Parts: sequence; structure tokens; C-alpha cells
Amino acid sequence: MVRYAEAAEVAGPDPAELSERLAAVLRSAMPWLVTVSEAEASVPERPGKWSAKEVIGHLIDSAVNNLGRIVRLHIEEGQSLPGYQQMDWVRLQHYAEREWAQVLALWFALNEHVAWTIAYVEKARLANRGVVAGEPLTLGFLIEDYVAHMEHHLRAMRLWLGNAGEAAK
Repeated sequence: MVRYAEAAEVAGPDPAELSERLAAVLRSAMPWLVTVSEAEASVPERPGKWSAKEVIGHLIDSAVNNLGRIVRLHIEEGQSLPGYQQMDWVRLQHYAEREWAQVLALWFALNEHVAWTIAYVEKARLANRGVVAGEPLTLGFLIEDYVAHMEHHLRAMRLWLGNAGEAAK
């Protein structure tokens, strides 16, 4: 499991703040994502890489998998949860063939729900420990890393889609 957040970033997370951080990422990204044309969203960054449709598809898969992890670790700590085969998930769901507007709508709706769910995590449960894809972590770190992972991909997309001025946000 690749980590996008530093452990120090999650020393005392608050569910409401984590939820708002995710919601802010969504609110910041959607205005520029909707300006990306169908054609632009369909072209890979470079040969062998994903298109914008596939990157957002990957973030949809991340939402699906991490929502389950968040709920499970909130219910009971000590669980060992699986990773997922990211390349296969993107390939088998054919995001590249789906309309850009549909991919965006699904990504946005799923992540609004993830943000909603995070807001209701009991603060004491953020310390719940578990294992995801062989990596020990806390629920708080899992949530923080989820948001950092999304930010990482969105920053990269802004740069290669020619929206470098947006990358600093």
C-alpha cells in the first residue's frame, strides 16, 4: 500500500475536519474538471499511462474500497482488510469508454458520501488499529491518507492537462 500522508499529519484528526477537507477537495476540483472536454479526458497522459477518465475511475475505485475500510474499522478494530488490484479494477470497468460526465458524476457522488460518512466517525474510533494490504494503520491515518491520495492524483492531472495554475490549490 502506497502511503500519501505522513503519520505526523494524523496525530489528532477530527472527523468533522477530515470530512470538510475531503468536501473542500471536491468543491475545488469540480469547477476545473467540468471544463475538461470529452476528447481531453480520453487521451492518456503519455503512452502506458491512464487518461483522465481512468484516473478519476481509479479514484472511484478508491472511494468504493476505502468506504468499506472506514466503516469496517469504525465498527471493529484489529481487522485485516485486503488491498485491491488497481490496474485490473480500472481496466475491467472500462472507464476509458464511459462518458466523462458520467465518470465525474459518479466520482463526485461517491466522495460526497464518503465525506458524509467520515463526519460521523466517532473521534475515539480514529485510533482503531487495523491492517490494510499488509500495512498496519489507524482509522485516522486511513482517512487522512485517502484524502492525500486524491489530492496527489488531482494535482498531477491539473499539471498534465495544462491547468498548471490550478496545481497550487
